[in-house]
Formats: sequence, C-alpha cells, structure tokens
Amino acid sequence: MQQVLDMSVVEELLSFSDDGDPELLLDLIQMFLDDGPSKVAAVQAGLANGDFDQAERAAHSLKGSSGNLGAQLLQNVCEEMQLATRQHRLEESRRLAEQLQQRFTEAEAALKQLLADYQS
Repeated sequence: MQQVLDMSVVEELLSFSDDGDPELLLDLIQMFLDDGPSKVAAVQAGLANGDFDQAERAAHSLKGSSGNLGAQLLQNVCEEMQLATRQHRLEESRRLAEQLQQRFTEAEAALKQLLADYQS
C-alpha cells in the first residue's frame, strides 16, 4: 500500500522556514483538519441532493488542500470525483464518495499524528 502522506511535500513545507520552525506546516495541517470534514460532507450532500456542482466544488477544494500537504491518495480520489461529478456520473460518484471518505480518514489520522509529533 502506498504511503498516506508524501513526506517530500512535508519536508518542502518545512524548508520554507529559515530556522526550521514548523509553524507554516502546523497551520496548514490545522486548516485541513478544521475544514476537511465539511468538504467531505459537502461532497456527500451534493450527491445526495443531485447537486453535482456542489460535489465538484467541494472535491476541488479538498483536492487542493490535500495536495498541499502531500496526501496524494486523497488528492487522486478527489480528482476522480471532480471528473465524475462534472460528467454527472452518479453511480461512479457514489462509489468514489466511499473511497474519498476512507482516504480522508487515513489522511486525517496521519496529519493528526504529524501535528502531535511537531507540537511535542
């Protein structure tokens, strides 16, 4: 199984600080943890209501934030979701929504661990 987080992305974020201060990384992780669940919920709500535009917008937003933190597996599912919802493929979108939830849960756990590691 592939890694949940691409640590080279995390290391790149850490390199933006001259003194190795992980503040930027911690801020991005916290924003992801704060906003991510609502984005996942918006994808699911959009599909439940037949609002493909809502689902696509939420998947697009989640794709960006997950990519910024190196959560590539989640990013890939979000991209697939964008394509499926853009083309109004409901069954595929529902299948992808399950994967999206799973990948989000994995990324969330990995990022919480990373946050804890850098805060201690």
